[in-house]
Amino acid sequence: MKKSTRTSLVILALLCMGAVLYSGFIPLSEKFLVHQLQAGPLILSMKPIQQMQVTSCGEAAITMAYSYAHPEASLQESNVIAYASQMGLFTADRPPFTSPASMLKIAKNYTDEISSGRAFTQTQGLGLLIQKIQHDQPVIIDVLTRLNDPDSGAHFVVVMGVSLDETRENTILIHYNNPLTARSEVAPWSGANGLWNAWQNNGDPGGPGWWMVVGAPD
Repeated sequence: MKKSTRTSLVILALLCMGAVLYSGFIPLSEKFLVHQLQAGPLILSMKPIQQMQVTSCGEAAITMAYSYAHPEASLQESNVIAYASQMGLFTADRPPFTSPASMLKIAKNYTDEISSGRAFTQTQGLGLLIQKIQHDQPVIIDVLTRLNDPDSGAHFVVVMGVSLDETRENTILIHYNNPLTARSEVAPWSGANGLWNAWQNNGDPGGPGWWMVVGAPD
């Protein structure tokens, strides 16, 4: 009888945990991040550029990030494309065009101030973006060309802001420069149309959760 009661309590506890996970409540750690954003949006002033070729989003993203970190320099995407092509790091007509590993090699041609890694959980990814932007560092990430279309192909963008949606409680928005449209765009963080979903399902080799920061010298 006691064993049956104990088993029933365990099952009840698991059901309660499941209800919390699927009820739409933000996990505690993410609640803390939301609390940080309630003080105001974190958005860097960063001018978007138009990628020069259909498949040169990576080179455009590097150009934007480097130019932000080194405003005194004059780096042109055409120069980045030329170098990447010469080194076999950019193949304009053959996927993956520029892989995350190649992105790192290209960026290191221009500066040693590079950091890179992968985010494996949603909370980890959001925490990373907030931390980097708080330190005045836009983040290059690998998403989908159309965030809600898994067949649209991988695409590099530069995240330059995080904020809360004023019309929907606890809805996190990500601000990013899209080199395909040459515009600063906004997308929800969570959900099927969200940036996290596209970041995790981009299809690039080593692409899920991949990020890179081009920093400024201390």
